[in-house]
Amino acid sequence: MRPFRIAITGVESTGKSTLADALGVKLNASVVEELARTDADVLKDSVTLETLSRLAVAQLAACEAAQKLAMQSGVGVIITDTDDSVLAVWGEVVFGRIPAGLDAWHGWADLTLLCCPTIPWEPDPLRTIPKHSERLKLHDAYQKIVANRPRWVLIDGATKAERLDQAVRAFHACHPR
Repeated sequence: MRPFRIAITGVESTGKSTLADALGVKLNASVVEELARTDADVLKDSVTLETLSRLAVAQLAACEAAQKLAMQSGVGVIITDTDDSVLAVWGEVVFGRIPAGLDAWHGWADLTLLCCPTIPWEPDPLRTIPKHSERLKLHDAYQKIVANRPRWVLIDGATKAERLDQAVRAFHACHPR
């Protein structure tokens, strides 16, 4: 049986990776990390639209590999701390176009968790949007994308514990035992 698949998305510095790790522990899930965080083009700040297309394909391949391994080992849940919506918004904002390769993501997630920028922005070498008003504007772009998905939940808790609780409740609502 195929594992239940959760995608966590949202603007930078909304706790996606932190939530993915905590939820992974709570649900005994396999967590697929965001490949962009270690990508050479991203680290050199030389991202192109082609970089985003390549990342879309690579991230989905990592998720599919995790799914195959999960099925072999009996893991029932896969979590990725990024998905096509991140790359779509990135492409739109920086290049004015959505990168190629995102269609393959269609229907991948059984549940999408959209992290709201309700926690303080934390500096990171890859983060570029410290202004809360700009992050809220981008959050609206994410919300428009996930609004078309069959199952999504807004994660807007002000603390890590509240966010984890919201995510666990969303999971159980979509995946009753």
